[in-house]
Amino acid sequence: MPEQQQIKKIYRAVSDELSRKIFCSRLLYSMTGDIESIKWMMDDFRESAESNEKWMMLKNRIEKLDKKPYIFGKGAYGKILCEKTGGKKVWKGFIDNQPEASECMGLPVIQAEDFLGKYSGEKVVLSSKAFLAEMRSQLLSAGINEENIIDGTAWYDATEGRQYFDLPHLVYSDDEVFVDGGSCDGMSAVRFAEECRGKYEKIFCFEPDKKNIERLKHNFDSRNVENYEVINKGLWNEKQELSFSANGAANSHIVAGNEGSAAKIEVVSLDEALGGTRASFIKLDIEGAEYKALQGAEKTITQYKPKLAVCVYHKPGDIWELPELILEMRPDYKLYFRHYSDRSIETVLYAI
Repeated sequence: MPEQQQIKKIYRAVSDELSRKIFCSRLLYSMTGDIESIKWMMDDFRESAESNEKWMMLKNRIEKLDKKPYIFGKGAYGKILCEKTGGKKVWKGFIDNQPEASECMGLPVIQAEDFLGKYSGEKVVLSSKAFLAEMRSQLLSAGINEENIIDGTAWYDATEGRQYFDLPHLVYSDDEVFVDGGSCDGMSAVRFAEECRGKYEKIFCFEPDKKNIERLKHNFDSRNVENYEVINKGLWNEKQELSFSANGAANSHIVAGNEGSAAKIEVVSLDEALGGTRASFIKLDIEGAEYKALQGAEKTITQYKPKLAVCVYHKPGDIWELPELILEMRPDYKLYFRHYSDRSIETVLYAI
């Protein structure tokens, strides 16, 4: 448990009232496990997302359709789209290129080729931000009219699309060097490039899951993201081999021992990987390895004072251990906390 002086040190560095409230609530949750202590954060985020103009327009459009549409993509956001708009009452089913199951959320899942071969004029709502262009192209190539294709990614834009970058105190220059720790499908780096309007020096992507790297490169190529380097390693405080559970998804993670499909991966410190190269912005969402990664970035942080966006929810102690470590390296950082989920996950610490 944290000591009083630790909490005071962090609290004094927190720079706005919302951040103080989130810090105190998250601290109480970590110490007691009482979900009620952070329920207000979850409720606020849900209300904010549901009142987003794009999301409200999408919901309204779907509600006014004369017959039930299909959702293209049964991934996480396809399921959210289904849930948030009425489920079986609203939707006819899911379409997917790799269905793997015949049913999802009580609705049939149809192989995309089979659906296109029997298409009879239904509206199709695209659920994947990462594969939006590909889905649209696939439908258009099959002869489906543009008017029957709906961009359904508004929930992503209202929620995950904001994470790591929506703090108004973040200011970008034309020579930014972005370190994406835990790149997954590369969409955070895509968002960074968009925030910089394509004017940046370099993007370093650290991602140990090879399946994720395939998706990352696809997303970069389809969006013309340039000046990047993909490093197929995890971030840690030193170079070594560790066990890793690769799921081809956002929850791939380092494990203490053998776990499911655990395999050996190479991890490296950021200081060693960059070799003295400047970093201006470091994002870390690496499933509980954030503390070790920050230790391995000490020289970079001390010398360059990059902007930091670090997840502080994977372990109970993250909420005080991570900001304390950052302040030990650079006491002049100003700290901010923001929450990006209607669940207990996705709380981010910004250091500016």
